[in-house]
Amino acid sequence: MSFRKRAQLLVLLVAGPAFTEPLWQWLSERGGDGCVEGKSVGGLRGLAVKKAVKKGEVILQVPLRCTLGDGCKRGDSGDETPVAAGPGWAKKLPWNVQLALGVLERRKDPEWSAFLDSWPAAPALPKDLEEEELEEAQDEDLEVKAGGTCFWLEDRYEDAREAYEAAESDSFPWSEEDFRWALAHVWSRCLRLDLGSQRRRLLVPLLDLGNHDSNPSASFEHLPSERAVCLVALRDMQPEDAVTYSYGEHPNEHFLLYYGFVPAENPYDFVNVTFSKVLSFLPGYDETLDLKEFGGVLLRANAPDVSLLQVLHAVLREAGDDDAAAQARVLKAIAQVCRGLEQEYPTTAEEDETILQDPSKSAGAVTLVQWRLSRKQLLRRLGKSMEELATLMEEDKELAERKLKAAVTGRSSTARRAPARGAGSSGSL
Repeated sequence: MSFRKRAQLLVLLVAGPAFTEPLWQWLSERGGDGCVEGKSVGGLRGLAVKKAVKKGEVILQVPLRCTLGDGCKRGDSGDETPVAAGPGWAKKLPWNVQLALGVLERRKDPEWSAFLDSWPAAPALPKDLEEEELEEAQDEDLEVKAGGTCFWLEDRYEDAREAYEAAESDSFPWSEEDFRWALAHVWSRCLRLDLGSQRRRLLVPLLDLGNHDSNPSASFEHLPSERAVCLVALRDMQPEDAVTYSYGEHPNEHFLLYYGFVPAENPYDFVNVTFSKVLSFLPGYDETLDLKEFGGVLLRANAPDVSLLQVLHAVLREAGDDDAAAQARVLKAIAQVCRGLEQEYPTTAEEDETILQDPSKSAGAVTLVQWRLSRKQLLRRLGKSMEELATLMEEDKELAERKLKAAVTGRSSTARRAPARGAGSSGSL
């Protein structure tokens, strides 16, 4: 979308809740504009518009020189690019470590204190939880990933300390706790954006208060003519409406590991399970079959992967089946698999909902219960939809096939694609 033909930027600098007032003053003194303010609902910090806006209007503009970006210091870059946050001695370290170290260097710098002081406490991530708390996930694979992230962080802290001491001949000035704080915020607050020919990871003042929604009210974009990052309304909004944007098309596990929350609704969520596990819930399964070459399969709320449908068609088809009967048998089998997977959990979805009301649970433990509940709910929704399609297949094959095709092919387009925010895939730690 071209910004050159857009209407003049809405300008209404407002004094929102106290936690955004110093940040607004700091930002406006440096050329920032917009019609948003901090909003707190039920203890959740976020953004809201202060006046009615139309779809396509710019509601927040943050100059690039007010943002911190990945990469190491290369001198004064003026107003045209983000401030390369990483110290020069960190140039061989991963991008997120460079950015975290840049945050730590600027934490007591008056030039950046208004921005960095606006951050709340770091989110409670699984990597920070005790083993007993991690058991609330009811998933050994997640426990392993959380432990791996913790070990990765410890190793990167040592790498940073050694690089600093080799370059500066002095003791590393930050504790591991400082490093964990900075990296947790980098993971949960940075966004990825194309700036001309470069893709950068940025920390953007005020914009980073926006909450995630898979059906957001705004999107963030680069405004080349103004050398700024901006939020653009995706629909008409009224005063006090929440300003949300997408943090990326991630499954709930990713949000849990790197953001410390579980979305209430997520069209990109899935349960990853092996073919062997799938077939183990079906009668006559031969446990000697070697299915490693098939890898895993994704079960989503709308439909499973095409690969699973194809394998089950081959495995379950019986002599004399017409096409409708064969397809119905596959759909019923998937529903059976969903029930089997859900029943393997030590607690039911209903029990989890009761547990979430327990005030003695820590914030981290509550998030893990929310995550495991979301998986059970996904399996339940998928199982129900497959049962309904199986019944329809036997009654109206053409209609059932259209519905199944729409579910399988449409699952990746159920939410608007948007620039990503955050840590990226787990491989990009």
